[in-house]
Amino acid sequence: MIQSIQMLRFAAAMWVAVYHAQLWGWFPHAPSWFQTIAAGGYAGVDIFFVISGVIMALGTARSAPGIRAASQFALTRFGRIYTGWWPVMGISLLALVAIGSLPANVNLLSSALLYPSNFSLHISNVIWTLVYELYFYLLVAASLLLAPPWRQRAMAALAGGIATLVLHFWFTGRYAPGAFDRATLLVWFYAAPLVLEFFAGYFLYLLVQRFPRQHWGWWLLAAAVLAGMATYVAWFHSPHAPGMSGFFHWPERALWAGSAAVALVGAALLAPVPHSPRLQSLQHGLGRLGDYSFAIYLLHPLVLLLAGRALQALGWQALPRAGAAVAVLLLLVAFAALYHHSIERPLYQACRRQIARWLGPSA
Repeated sequence: MIQSIQMLRFAAAMWVAVYHAQLWGWFPHAPSWFQTIAAGGYAGVDIFFVISGVIMALGTARSAPGIRAASQFALTRFGRIYTGWWPVMGISLLALVAIGSLPANVNLLSSALLYPSNFSLHISNVIWTLVYELYFYLLVAASLLLAPPWRQRAMAALAGGIATLVLHFWFTGRYAPGAFDRATLLVWFYAAPLVLEFFAGYFLYLLVQRFPRQHWGWWLLAAAVLAGMATYVAWFHSPHAPGMSGFFHWPERALWAGSAAVALVGAALLAPVPHSPRLQSLQHGLGRLGDYSFAIYLLHPLVLLLAGRALQALGWQALPRAGAAVAVLLLLVAFAALYHHSIERPLYQACRRQIARWLGPSA
């Protein structure tokens, strides 16, 4: 199960990177089928959100209730985000200043602390998702104050309340461009449609644990059908820019792309383990790439920007543009692996040791 999820995490991270690469002109002459796949790369975030919900349910399934469990969970998960992001932010700040591309109105405080604010002022265009991650972690941490049966009921009540608000806001036009200036934190953050994807992943794990004999093929078929519906809605029923990736179409995105992500993650959770030792070894090797997914996600905007500047200086003579894009994506994976092993993982391990010292031995 974990290896399948790890492979899916890596694929989602690379899909987001390809999506941004296409937006920034790296594939101008790619065939139409590739353009269609790349254009849907924003859905890699939906997959991440669902996987995050799954991992949170998995990690807390046997947690004893109480303040210590809640505190340990919150500190550990926040530490995971910040120890991964802060070094990238420092590197990005230095690089953007060096090339003269740091926006004058960038909000460094909200970029560093990842609290709800104007996401367009962040130093990186991808870290808005981390703000929603931290919000969900707080909700899960709060649920750990309760015994397991009440914990799940509380999470279900929260999900139901948010879903009710989303439907109300959707039907009353609160996601329309004309209402955006009046949108409150409740509309665009606390009860944002994409938050439901975390809850969907959380309850997906519980469902699979309760009914483990489901066939993964049916989930995969459902994922294909729902992905087709998401593509149809994105192409023909998303009149507000920038389409389903933008806030004005988040309800449709959560409904179709989110549902497809749930079905895909469900298929990954239920996928059988290969019988062949060689295939098991291959699966394990591919699963290790999932360790680099967070670094890929955080680093790819900076790598694409710096690589684009370098290739522009060369007049695109070194490689054809599509070939350059493939080379840069491979370079991105190499940088992410280096960053993970040399910076991200050691910092996170040190953070966990410090948290253990703060909280003391378990009761």
